[in-house]
Amino acid sequence: MMRLWVATATVLVLCQGCGAVPGRTPEPEASQEAVSRQLLVMLREQSLPHYRPGPLSWPDYGGGGSSGHALRVARSLGRDYGFELLNDWSMPALGVRCFLVQVQSGESAAALAARLERDPRVESAQPQQVFRVAGAMDAQVSIPLGAQRVYLAALHRLATGRDIRVAQIDSGVDLEHPDLRRQLAEARNFVDGSRFQPEVHGTAIAGIIVAKPDHDSGMTGIAPGARLLPLRACWEVGAGDSAVCTSFSLAKAIQFALNQRVRVINLSLTGPRDRLLERLIERAVSDGITVVSALDAADPGFPGTHPDVVAVVADGRTAPAGAVVAPGLDVVTTTPGAGWGFFSGSSFAAANVSGVAALLLQVSPGLSPSQVRELLRQHTQASSAGPALLDACAALAEAARAAAQSCRPGRAAGAVPPRASAS
Repeated sequence: MMRLWVATATVLVLCQGCGAVPGRTPEPEASQEAVSRQLLVMLREQSLPHYRPGPLSWPDYGGGGSSGHALRVARSLGRDYGFELLNDWSMPALGVRCFLVQVQSGESAAALAARLERDPRVESAQPQQVFRVAGAMDAQVSIPLGAQRVYLAALHRLATGRDIRVAQIDSGVDLEHPDLRRQLAEARNFVDGSRFQPEVHGTAIAGIIVAKPDHDSGMTGIAPGARLLPLRACWEVGAGDSAVCTSFSLAKAIQFALNQRVRVINLSLTGPRDRLLERLIERAVSDGITVVSALDAADPGFPGTHPDVVAVVADGRTAPAGAVVAPGLDVVTTTPGAGWGFFSGSSFAAANVSGVAALLLQVSPGLSPSQVRELLRQHTQASSAGPALLDACAALAEAARAAAQSCRPGRAAGAVPPRASAS
């Protein structure tokens, strides 16, 4: 089995992009009170070479020596404006170093950010924000999933996502799950003060995208030929599968994905509009990366509301214009500890679409993110069989310039069946 390098943001010397701020690393906390006192302050990074997409080519990226000037400026700003430096991360895609800071005065984070943006030493500043995963687990199951593999075999006659790299930015994935362990390229942890660990939501999303059984009763994902990068930027809160992320943790993970030659980024989460994340998403798209996100009408909806993102809604829910509708009701997928479960929500619909995007990019590697997005939108159509749903077969056939019947299992369907039955 390929060795997985799991890095945590607390190991400041060994992980790429690590902060140079000395002192404490905050424990994961996403309470309204804690976040309301935090800001992200971006300072221009003078010592980084010109950013190019692809693997990092300079050895000291993120080390303390490369951020000496920015750190001195950040400390000076802290004294002038009354904030404490918590952590930092280099973001060469934007030419900045991002400092996570905590307000010490009685001033609101939004007001202080506005003042900082008027300071010529500051590239930009914004409040820290919280994001949540978009979906829930219905039930644990212990059924063989051969029927799901037979169903997907029709799509896989045209493509399996072979060699397409997909970054999954989510909670932790069970790296030892028998249906996943051969499918992972690299795992990283961007949640400060914690270790990479298997979590429900992240493991479920991974299974939908790339699962490949190594036994008869395992499950098959949409793109079992793809390679998944599980990037942990969210963490479970309370019991069950609920998980949260912050602007800072997500930004670190996206920056890492930009340097890994991925073709797809899956964001099965939702939250408020965030300018730093917008900028990183726009950079990803300009670098040829298709970004897929869950869209939930009950939430603010970002990043699914961004025009460059493939926004995905689960079937059975109201879909705004331009959204892709995919199976998201009682989807069977992997759970920590070698099990499976039924899941519902836009998170899981988005994972389906990320898998389909990998299939499209295998058969037509030259597709741009906008072309992938339009293919998926065009083939999300209502039919006599029911409301609008992505016809993955038709989209794949068009990209491959093949006959649609070559990937149809004999019945109209989307990416995966709504429920897998026992075989």
